[in-house]
Parts: sequence; C-alpha cells; structure tokens
Amino acid sequence: MALDIKKPPTLNAMQTADMAFIMLCFFMMVTKMGSEFGLIRQLPPWVEHSAKDTGDKINKRNVLEVRINAQNMLMVNGQYTEMSQLRERTKEFFDINNSGDNFPEKIVEELPFLGSVTVNKTAVVSLQNDRGTAYRTYIQAQNELTAAINELRNEFSLQRFASKYDSCTPEQQDVIGNQVYKMAISEAEPRGAKSNK
Repeated sequence: MALDIKKPPTLNAMQTADMAFIMLCFFMMVTKMGSEFGLIRQLPPWVEHSAKDTGDKINKRNVLEVRINAQNMLMVNGQYTEMSQLRERTKEFFDINNSGDNFPEKIVEELPFLGSVTVNKTAVVSLQNDRGTAYRTYIQAQNELTAAINELRNEFSLQRFASKYDSCTPEQQDVIGNQVYKMAISEAEPRGAKSNK
C-alpha cells in the first residue's frame, strides 16, 4: 500500500503583497505624517540697485532693530524687551499717527480709495538672531511682528471702511497692505554664523 503524501499548504504571496499594499495606503491616508510649521512670506520684488549701490543711507529712526541672542533674550532698539511687549513696540513704531524724532519719517500721499494719507515709506524692521537662538523663539518674534502689522491694518480698515482688513476688497487690501502698512522685515545673517568666502 502506497503512502498518501500530501503537499504542505502554501500561501499565495500575491494576495499577501496586495493586502500589505492596501494597509500601507490606508495608514498613509489616515495618519498625519508631520505638522505644517513655518512662515508664510512673500518675497519682495527684485530691485536692481540697493541702498549700498546708490550710496543712500537709511536713517536710523526709520529702523526698528530687533535682536535675539543665543539665550533667547530679545532686544528692541538696544533695550531688553519681553516677547509679550514686542507686538506693542512694533505697533507703536509703525503707527502712522505717531510723530516725532523717535518714529519713522512720514510723507503724505494720494492713494486710491483713501485720498491724502500719511504713510511710512521707509520704515523697516531689522531682525537678527544669534546662531544659537531657538527656532521657537525666532518664530515667536516673527509672529509678533506680523501680528502687529495685521492689527494696524485691521484698525485702519475699520476706521476707513467700517470692516476688517480681511473683509475689504482685494483692491482696498492692496492699498492698505502695500502702501499704508507695508510689512517690511529685513533679516540679517545670524551672528556667529560662518561666512562662505
């Protein structure tokens, strides 16, 4: 009598690969891979000649100097400042209603939808951090600077158009955002960084 030898059961590898692929796709779709963290910035338009090229100097009163050292301490125009005060200091600096030697030079311009308006044409924030500055502190400073300008834009648009800046027409937003309260931040190379010369 012959022995009945059965083949060992086999596993269909094609079905296993399909299942693994389906599970991989499922987990990729339902799992958040990483948090979106960063800055939304629009680069300024390209300028052929800078102030260095033309020999023009920026008046010190038109610059709000913001420095962050390696210990994450904030200095605004040479004075140590808490991060919670940066927004108010920035608003005070950019506010077109403030005048005097401590504030940026102002000019009066005829603007669409607004008529004659006093504007800061040359006001700029100079932001510089140390090589050892924590990224979180740097982002906080950027957020406070942006929030200050956004609050000034909102206050101005509420005063002129009785609506918040985001509710204004694109044309009105363009005039307010690019001519009245322009976001002008100059970022210097971090202190302590190696230069590639």
